[in-house]
Amino acid sequence: MEPETVRNYVSENRELEQQLTKKNQQYIFDLKKSLEAANLSEEDKAVALHEILPVLVQEQKTGRTARQLFGTVSERTEAIINKPEEVKETKPFFMWVDNALLILGIFGLMLGLMGLLFKESVQVYGVITLFLMAGVGGWVFYLMYKYVYQYERPGADRSQKPKTVKMLLVLAGAFILWIGVVGASSLIPPAINVILAPVYLAIIGAAAVGIRYYLKKKYNIVGSLALPKK
Repeated sequence: MEPETVRNYVSENRELEQQLTKKNQQYIFDLKKSLEAANLSEEDKAVALHEILPVLVQEQKTGRTARQLFGTVSERTEAIINKPEEVKETKPFFMWVDNALLILGIFGLMLGLMGLLFKESVQVYGVITLFLMAGVGGWVFYLMYKYVYQYERPGADRSQKPKTVKMLLVLAGAFILWIGVVGASSLIPPAINVILAPVYLAIIGAAAVGIRYYLKKKYNIVGSLALPKK
């Protein structure tokens, strides 16, 4: 990075620090000491603070503190020092397809195998219900990523995380819609919503698993249910 750019960062950082609340000023003071103890270069410190301070100045207007946004000083120091490699974001469409195929694979195999083993004691779904269950469920799982999981990943900008009330309302509504769609589709006459034999359900499930594996390899899909790397 050009020395002039670093000097500009340092100057902007000082101006932004003056706009902080006392509590947030103390956080930044402690963070600086922690970064110095970790022998971080002046350039890296300037860049790290330049990423944090604008967000902090903006978000403190809503009452959010540095700790709420960036974790403890030790956690933020660790995140800065061991900054994870930037992972290419998977498009929502591919996440939805990945989730839908996962649900279709699980339910297809489970219902198919249990139907072969236990027959009459197994809940039976028509083919339309099965695919709607997978399709809408894939969308619901994507919403869980959008509103919750993506903010648990290392380096995530938690300042953009939706309010808890909004998150709960959206997810609760999505789950209710999911259950409603499955329930409504089960009322479709069997002549249209054909009930397949267990062996065909198992074949559909196995095919879904295979297609999902192929797509993940081909398009490098990171599923919305993938756990964040520590």
